[in-house]
Amino acid sequence: MFDWREWLEYILRWAATSPWEFVFTILLCLSPFFFISAILAWKLAQEIEAKEKEKKKKAKREAAIKKKQQKAD
Repeated sequence: MFDWREWLEYILRWAATSPWEFVFTILLCLSPFFFISAILAWKLAQEIEAKEKEKKKKAKREAAIKKKQQKAD
């Protein structure tokens, strides 16, 4: 059976004996997740901007329609 305590002690010992190697390995393992997060954040920002533009466009169109209706009356 897998012993979590021994594994944790091994990791902590490794981090204490060679901290730069440990940090490098952790960053190497996490870098794909950072990259994916950056891409998703960029896509979300693009989507929010597109929705805001569409909202402004609709508001402008509705204002123009109201203005024409008031002129017709």
